[in-house]
Amino acid sequence: MKKIICLALAAIMCVFAFSACNKKEDNTLVCGVTIFEKMNVQDENGNWSGFETEFAQEVGKLLDMEVKFQIIDWSQKYNELNSGAIDCIWNGFTANSSDNGVKRSDLVDFSYGYMLNQQCIVVKADKVSEFTSEESLKGKKACVEGGSAGAAYAETVTDADKIASTTAQVNAFTEVKSGAVDFIVVDILLAQNLCGKGDYTDLAIVDAITLDSEIYAIGFKKGSELTAKVNEAIKTLEANGKLMEIATKYGFENVLKVTETIE
Repeated sequence: MKKIICLALAAIMCVFAFSACNKKEDNTLVCGVTIFEKMNVQDENGNWSGFETEFAQEVGKLLDMEVKFQIIDWSQKYNELNSGAIDCIWNGFTANSSDNGVKRSDLVDFSYGYMLNQQCIVVKADKVSEFTSEESLKGKKACVEGGSAGAAYAETVTDADKIASTTAQVNAFTEVKSGAVDFIVVDILLAQNLCGKGDYTDLAIVDAITLDSEIYAIGFKKGSELTAKVNEAIKTLEANGKLMEIATKYGFENVLKVTETIE
């Protein structure tokens, strides 16, 4: 009898332990990210900083959830999300764009938009005068982040066999700096933070080629209950001024824009 009672107690303890583990997982918001200057940056000690990092952390506080950041291969973002490896894509995710001809809003549920952006062309500073229009990009070698809005644009202006891809936008800057490619297509917010500075003093944005406006939003798995909860938190952070405070800290106050529509 004692043996039976002990086994029963052990089974009950396992149930409680399993429930506790599940509860911990349920209270964790795993954000899929890439390294993005002033948005999501990780130091040598593993600590994260940046606008989207702090934004996510503030949302986590309101939802009583622990926020974690997981570096992903951007071209695999939908697989990471749909497999459950991450809870959301939160890393300069352009909502009003498409991948392989499919609107991103058909692939994920988007939160409210929160920041304006656009793609831009970056080249060697001493080559800027050679790039005067989209026509001047034709036949040139390009580098883009796989699965990005920049990749979709590059395919419309140069030959497919001239386009190299990388797992993160920041890596593309090294490619154009080295001369391996003629130009890169990246988010202008990232380019403005890197071009003409530090290791990239010899790079510049091509002002003669202006691309369409974009808006950043957070991507969730289709049907996720998190979308509505995060939207409510975004509105709260906008109303109490915390979102603007974080944006100002990182120099994004002029492009911060909360909108309920992303098209």
